[in-house]
Parts: sequence; C-alpha cells; structure tokens
Amino acid sequence: MADRGKRLSLKSLMLSVGGIGAAALLALCVTGRQFWPVCLAFAVAMVSIQVLQPLINAVGMYYMNQGESLNFGLARGLGSVGYAGVSYLMGILAQRLGENIIPLLAFLLCIPFLLLTGSFRISRAGEGDKGRQKERPGEEHRENLFQFLRGYGSFAVLLLGIACMFTFHFMTNTYMYQMIQAVGGNSQDMGTAVSLAALTEIPVMAFFAWLVKRIRVERLLRTAAVLWVVRAILFCLCTNVTGIYLVQLMQMVTYGLYIPASVYYANQVMEEGRKVQGQALVTMAFTVGSVFGNFLGGVIIDQSSVHTMLMAGTAFTAAGAVCFFRGTAGKNLHEKC
Repeated sequence: MADRGKRLSLKSLMLSVGGIGAAALLALCVTGRQFWPVCLAFAVAMVSIQVLQPLINAVGMYYMNQGESLNFGLARGLGSVGYAGVSYLMGILAQRLGENIIPLLAFLLCIPFLLLTGSFRISRAGEGDKGRQKERPGEEHRENLFQFLRGYGSFAVLLLGIACMFTFHFMTNTYMYQMIQAVGGNSQDMGTAVSLAALTEIPVMAFFAWLVKRIRVERLLRTAAVLWVVRAILFCLCTNVTGIYLVQLMQMVTYGLYIPASVYYANQVMEEGRKVQGQALVTMAFTVGSVFGNFLGGVIIDQSSVHTMLMAGTAFTAAGAVCFFRGTAGKNLHEKC
C-alpha cells in the first residue's frame, strides 16, 4: 500500500497503524484479567508493532533517497538505548506496581511517537514529478507474494537465511534464563547478560553510516553471518556465566551489524515502487524466525536439554550463513538461485 497507494502516504499508514496499536494498548489497561479480550488486544498491539518496524525503516530510507543527511545507524542505535532503558525501568516498576504498568507505559510512549510521525513531510506515491517517476515501475508489479519470491530468487534466498539466523537468535534471547541456569547462574545474571548484548549494539549502529561508505553492504551482511556462526559455536562451549557474558558481547558484530545492513541492502537492491515492500519482507523473515525459534527452542529444552537446543541453533545459523552468501552473490535482484 505504501509503495503503490496514491491516497495513502507512508506517513498516513504509520499514523493509522500506530493509532490502532495505541488503542489496543489502552484496551489492555482496562480489560483486567478477561482471557479473550486480553488475547485480542495483545495480538493487535503486537501486530501493529511488527508492521510499524518496516515502515519506520522505510521512512529513514525515504529521506536518504531524497538527499537528506540522516545517520540511520545512529537512529537505530538510539532505539537500542531506549530498549535497554525502558526494559530496566519496567523491571523495577512491574515489581512495585504490577504488570499492568507495562501496557500503560507503552500507550504513553505511543503519544510522542504519533506526534513525531505527524511532523514528517512525506509525499504520496504519484505526487510531483519525482513521485510519478517512482510510481510507474511499481505499477507493473501486481503479483502475489509467492510469485514475487519466485521471480526475485536471490532476495528470496536471503530472506530464508534471515529466517534461519533469527531462529537461533530468538532461541537464545527467549531462553537465556534457561541457558544461564544450565551454567549455574540466576535471574540477575540473565538481566546482566541481556543488558550487555543490548548495549554493545549501539557503537556499531552509530558508526554504520561511516562503515558502509568504506565496505559494501553485502560484505557487511556476510561478515555478520559468519560471526553469527562463531557466536553459536561459542555458546555451545560455554561452561560458566562469564563465558556467556563474553559471547553476548558479540551481539555488536552480529545483530548490531545485521540490522542497519539489512535495511540499507533492501533499499539498494529493491527497485522504485518496491522499496517499502523490501523492508516489509525483511521484517517478515525476521518474524518467521522468531516464531519458529521460540517454538522449537521450547520443545527441544522440554524434550532434551539447553545444549541440544544450542546445537540445533548452530545448525540453523550455518544454513543461514550459506543463504546469506548465496542470496547476496548475484549482481541482479532477479537472478534465480
């Protein structure tokens, strides 16, 4: 809709989706403990957050494509700062005031988000000469998602690699407490491990604009993939909490490097009229990995052990790295793999 729509701009879509998410969060604050209303409101809130992520990335790329001076990596790094800060604050407030403070604070954070979004100046597709030039290529593409993936072979392989990588990523994120317990740690150690990982992302993201001018973005994606495999292997070898802390520091050159690189890469390889869809597909692959990783990780731990889960995660990262190399090898997005 954002790529093709003449009636709705990227800004309008963000305001609409953000408003729906804010309403769902407010509903969570007042539904009490009624099971189905809580499920519905939570699902709507989570879906709105997932939809907003590629739209926000697309806004950054829109301004950069317009020639604006924007350090996207720094902006994304500040997002990690916010995540770490709010997570720490939530741990304190939830313990003192109860879990209902979480959707309430999330709702309050939606207000400045909507106000800032309202201040953006973004044209609709088809407004102005430049807008019409960007619209025409996108009008040619009306195929569904599966037709698109068949036609854009290299990018489809990269998306498969992203799903594999984030299967492992969410195994370790979601079940970090079980990983810490397996080496003799406790919940405080888990909090430290998660905070370390979040904080290490910031320097790489902040300097990514400088980095991408010197190293091709596809090489940065491949580097992140290789280091993700190394990180997975090191997790398998950890025998104490300190070891996990040290491996968590590699978040800066895996997740921290991948996030801005994937946004830049999708913007570079997708043709005009496809750029927002490219961001959405990257987020879709990320989400597929999160669902599969969370589910599979829990099943493996229940049926076997944390170590078995980490071994399975290592296999996924290895497969993902192969897909990263294959998916970014072609000079043309349309190349079949």
